[in-house]
Amino acid sequence: MRTAFVEECRQEWKRLGVPDGLAEEMATELESDLGEAQADGVSAAELLGESDPRRFAATWARERGLVSEPAPPRRRRRVWPWVVVAVFVLVVLLLTWLALQSWGSGSASTHGARPTSVVTRARRVAVPNVVGLEGCQAERIALAAGFIVQHVPRKRCHDQVVTQRPAPGTIVQRLKPRNTVKLRLRG
Repeated sequence: MRTAFVEECRQEWKRLGVPDGLAEEMATELESDLGEAQADGVSAAELLGESDPRRFAATWARERGLVSEPAPPRRRRRVWPWVVVAVFVLVVLLLTWLALQSWGSGSASTHGARPTSVVTRARRVAVPNVVGLEGCQAERIALAAGFIVQHVPRKRCHDQVVTQRPAPGTIVQRLKPRNTVKLRLRG
């Protein structure tokens, strides 16, 4: 057994790159120590303190400075949790952007239906100031702002708007049915 243990140590020292002369010297010293311990009635396990010859050989070579200390095991960084978080954030940002795009466009579908979302219903708009403009021009501005305008007859298209109801700047719900602007014209 003693010879097998020493032989395994010798092979480990070679594997670790200990020069042959030093490996032979260490093997001879180990055999000598084991022989003295046996003569004194001390077991090999008590003397060596290690039952694995490869581990014993590596420790002894490091203690003598013949091989460098093994590098501590590198802690692997876990990248996948960060990738999952990044993908989640990108999806949320994309969905938010798409929601804002459809909200800002003011249409709920391609069929011209009015939006039904609570957010869109709550939007408010100020009544445009069309006092002092010609009737047809005032009508176009009010229609563009989303209001229904009392029809301005063609013959009164060049008449000037003197008053309007609701008053300019009044805040009303944008999609409230029949947001009407009434114009009073003077020719």
